[in-house]
Amino acid sequence: DVFDLGLAVAMASTDHFAPYQVQTWADIPDALKEASGLYYADYGGYVSIGYDPDVVPEPTSLRDLLKPEYRGAVTINGDPTESGVAFATVAFAALHNGGGVDDFQPGIDFFAELNQAGNFLKLNPTPATIASGETPVVFDWDYLNVGYGNQVEGQRNWEVVVFPDVGLAGYYYMAINADAPNPAAARLWMEFIYSDEVQNLFLKGGSRPARAEAMADAGTIDAELYDALPPVPAETVVPTPEQSEAGSKLLSEKWATAVQ
Repeated sequence: DVFDLGLAVAMASTDHFAPYQVQTWADIPDALKEASGLYYADYGGYVSIGYDPDVVPEPTSLRDLLKPEYRGAVTINGDPTESGVAFATVAFAALHNGGGVDDFQPGIDFFAELNQAGNFLKLNPTPATIASGETPVVFDWDYLNVGYGNQVEGQRNWEVVVFPDVGLAGYYYMAINADAPNPAAARLWMEFIYSDEVQNLFLKGGSRPARAEAMADAGTIDAELYDALPPVPAETVVPTPEQSEAGSKLLSEKWATAVQ
C-alpha cells in the first residue's frame, strides 16, 4: 500500500505514487516534501563518524582521517552508487574538502586519497564488526551510529561525532502506491506515521522525525530524547533532487576507479 524510499529512488518512481497530504502537512518543511504530496520525508539524520576511542583519537576534521593513526580503520556503510548513506557520505566529504552538493568530485577525491594512504577499509560495518574491533571508524547516519554504540555497550566503547560547522542531512520518504489494494488504509497509515505518537517513536529510535521542529515549537516532542541527539551543526545541507541526480551520475562514472 505504501513505499518508504530514499530520495533518489522516490524521484525516479513518481509514476507509481498517488498524491496525499496528511493533516500535519504544514509541519513538514518544504525542503522535505514534494509540493503536491507525491512523497515526503518521515525521518532522517546527519552523516556522522562513529569511532572507538580506545583505538583511534577523536576526529575533529575530515582530513584528520588521513593521519597514520587511522590506518586501515575507516569504513563507510555500503557502496555510494547503491547505498543512500554511502552516497551521502561522499557528499559530506565533498562539503568538507572544498566542494559541495553541486560538486561531488572533491568527495570522491578525498576517498581516493584515503584509499591511497591505506586508511580506507572496504568492509561494511555491522554491530559485530564494531564489537570485534574490525571497523573502529564508521561513517553512517547519526542514529545508526548511536544504535551501534547501544548494541556493543559492555564490549566496546563507541563515540559519535557530528562536525559542528556544516552537516549533510538525509531523509527517507513515504509515498502511497497508486495501485494500492487498500488506498484508504494507505492514507490512514500515513496519518499514523505523521502523528505525534509515531514521530516520537522515530525519535526514540535515535532518528530525527520530519516534524521535529514544529513539534518542538508546539511542545509535543519528547524533549528528553530530542535533547539527547547529537548537536545539530551550525549549517545543514540537504541535497536537492537535481543535485542528487548529478552526484549519482558522477559516482557511477568515477567511484570504482577512485577506490580500486
